[in-house]
Amino acid sequence: MFTRKPSVLAAQALCVAALATVVASATPASAQTVVPCSANALSTAIGNANTSGGGTLVLARGCIYSLMTELPHIQSTITIVGRNTTITRDPSAANNFGILSVDSIGNLTLTNTTITKGVASDFGGGIANRGRLTVTGSDISGNSANFSGGIGGSSGTVTRIVNSSITGNTANVNGGGVANDGDMTIVNTRITGNTANNGVGGGLANDGTLRLVNTDVTLNHALGNRAGGIANVGGGTTNITASNINNNTAAVAPGGILNSGGSVTLTASRVRNNTPTNCTGSDITIPNCVG
Repeated sequence: MFTRKPSVLAAQALCVAALATVVASATPASAQTVVPCSANALSTAIGNANTSGGGTLVLARGCIYSLMTELPHIQSTITIVGRNTTITRDPSAANNFGILSVDSIGNLTLTNTTITKGVASDFGGGIANRGRLTVTGSDISGNSANFSGGIGGSSGTVTRIVNSSITGNTANVNGGGVANDGDMTIVNTRITGNTANNGVGGGLANDGTLRLVNTDVTLNHALGNRAGGIANVGGGTTNITASNINNNTAAVAPGGILNSGGSVTLTASRVRNNTPTNCTGSDITIPNCVG
């Protein structure tokens, strides 16, 4: 999905309690650093944590870390503890960049933080994951990229998103809110108001393994293609449990969920009021989806 394929570019649902165990185990027992309300201080703290093999960074309460330059990539096991904190790209910054980037050797846990106004040329305008990523209680909003405006997980990655919101992000191609090529689980999360300008999956695009549990995918848009809500492409597997995929729009049917390869499973979920259709027009029929 992130390699610009010529096409439009497990099986069980995880319960919230089981995922909470995964989230807890992802948090390293390591040195804690309180980061003053300064973009330079945050950059230095991440760099130091990378060098020392990891750490927990406690952000300043209510602070807006306004970035003029890109932060160091996450290259160790790092926990960033926000306290109603925002990390944003300063609009006067000379260059475009995403807000957080996790390298293949990195493992990031992010809590209670707003990630906004990132602009990535490739994928993951808010957060680009090439390793391991856990996001809890956070807001990923107003970011943009070529693929996955909000959060992107590349091939071979593990991504967990819990009790969060992914809103108002934009992708030029696939996955306005989220695009996944790896293994991704999203629980108790709101994915709304995201846009894919020219590709598929205004809310989400998946060609890996994606699990949605108790999640709302609503009011997303695919302006020039199919699947305003969710696009499953390239042999991906998407399992949707106790979730709502409603009121999404696309230029071409289906408006709700597209399966162009692989499998989509709906369990105790609602797919309603999508435009021009819910699932009709999908290349592969989606069981339990009508209209």
